[in-house]
Amino acid sequence: MKIGDFQIIEEINTGGSDRKFYRCRDKNRTFILIQDKEIGRYVALQKHLYKNKIAVPELYWYDIDKNIAGVEDLGRDSLFNEQGKLQYYYQAIDELIKLQIDATENAPTDFYYDAEHIRWEQEYFKSFFLNQFLGLESKRIDSIQTELDDIAQNLLKMLKLMGGFLMHRDYQSMNLYIKKGRIRIIDFQSARIGPLGYDLASLLKDPYVRLSHNQEFELFDYYLDRLKRRGIKYRRQDFLRHYQYTGLQRIMQALGAYANLWLNKGKEWFKQFIPTALQSLQESLKSTPYKNFLKLLEEIDI
Repeated sequence: MKIGDFQIIEEINTGGSDRKFYRCRDKNRTFILIQDKEIGRYVALQKHLYKNKIAVPELYWYDIDKNIAGVEDLGRDSLFNEQGKLQYYYQAIDELIKLQIDATENAPTDFYYDAEHIRWEQEYFKSFFLNQFLGLESKRIDSIQTELDDIAQNLLKMLKLMGGFLMHRDYQSMNLYIKKGRIRIIDFQSARIGPLGYDLASLLKDPYVRLSHNQEFELFDYYLDRLKRRGIKYRRQDFLRHYQYTGLQRIMQALGAYANLWLNKGKEWFKQFIPTALQSLQESLKSTPYKNFLKLLEEIDI
């Protein structure tokens, strides 16, 4: 097909992304046009994931020089729209485990969830949420640095035992679509090699769709069981600790993102999720030794 020989129906809300997405029509089908200056990375990952039977959109065509690609239209129904229907969460966990196990080998990424990235996420949280959004002074933010450093060190220790797997890095309800009753995965171009627990925490501690405590741990246990069936076994207590630490880090990253998107990119829609994410971070900290961090957050009035 000749690139450009199609009708644009609508621009699609891109959420937190700087990429451009359009729903287009070509003859008798619709497709999604992606404009991305790093389209080559998207194409390489799509081909790898699709080859390994991961439920990503089909790639119809691409033009690296023009930074565009045409992919399957998954419709408008995301897990965010379904608000907590557990049958889709079971499917999402099944697909996550396939991504982590089946697609790790030869994954076309040079990115890693390592000390540098952990530090970047924490600085992102401090800069955009604690400083810019809350207006906290540097001295007050510095008062929790020792505890943030300890979180980072614990994550690095856990990476030795539970790292080395392909991770989506933003595996949450707005990036999981439902087409013909099946979960499909989008926005995977930031994939990197890292820990198992991060994507699981992204899904189960998602501020967009808040699961109950019972739902969260029903799905947590389902994940562990499915992982065991694939030959990867961890003691529940050990994996729970890993999950809790990756959850802390993930929620910090989300709070930094919501503040940045609202205050610096004019995307006010994300502001509504800050209280939910903050509450989740507070609750997660209660089972940790990080009392200064918890105290700081409990003093916040938003």
